[in-house]
Amino acid sequence: MNPIINLIRNSWPLLMQGLSMTLFLWLTTAIIALSMGMLWGIMRSNAVRIKLLSGGLDVITFVLRGIPYYVQLLIAYFVLPAALGINLSACTAAILSLGFCSAAYISQMIRGSINTIPTGQWLAARALGYSTLQTIWYIILPQVLKALTPALTGELDQLLKSTSLVSSIGVLELTRAGMNIIARTMNPISVYTTIALIYLILSSLLAIAAQTLNRRLS
Repeated sequence: MNPIINLIRNSWPLLMQGLSMTLFLWLTTAIIALSMGMLWGIMRSNAVRIKLLSGGLDVITFVLRGIPYYVQLLIAYFVLPAALGINLSACTAAILSLGFCSAAYISQMIRGSINTIPTGQWLAARALGYSTLQTIWYIILPQVLKALTPALTGELDQLLKSTSLVSSIGVLELTRAGMNIIARTMNPISVYTTIALIYLILSSLLAIAAQTLNRRLS
């Protein structure tokens, strides 16, 4: 353990810089993924479908789920700026590509869960004077989110792991910081062990938070 402790002590500022970027990417993309994923899932559900809009979202979701995230990241960073004539920073490209890719998967979860809600609940809400929006917010979504807590936790955990891929376009997140430390210290075993432990701790904290939330919902 001494080499690892010495490595952490000597490389602490760079590791913390990488960790802070990893957490920033994860929190930002999680907000995008959850908000857009829920919106898309609701709009694509059988009870709320709007023909052209929902059909377009079906196509977008299919494309985003069908193309590997790493390829989407490269397209967002290299292809889109050249095609549209815009400047897109590596961090912005990472956030947009990762957020929308995860949103597609969450959309599919939300859509499938909403479609399992009995039609009688929609009819009863309409008979009681609830609008479609009120029915979704007060009756449908609470049931959906409670049932999907484990699946959403798994997607958020996968989202955290996927932030390591953005090191390939130069974003100084945790994995990239580790690569820079290795280039200086030539000690890959200790560096990658430290990084693995940090990811494991983050994943464990997320699992604990999800279990706490699930108990409260129950």
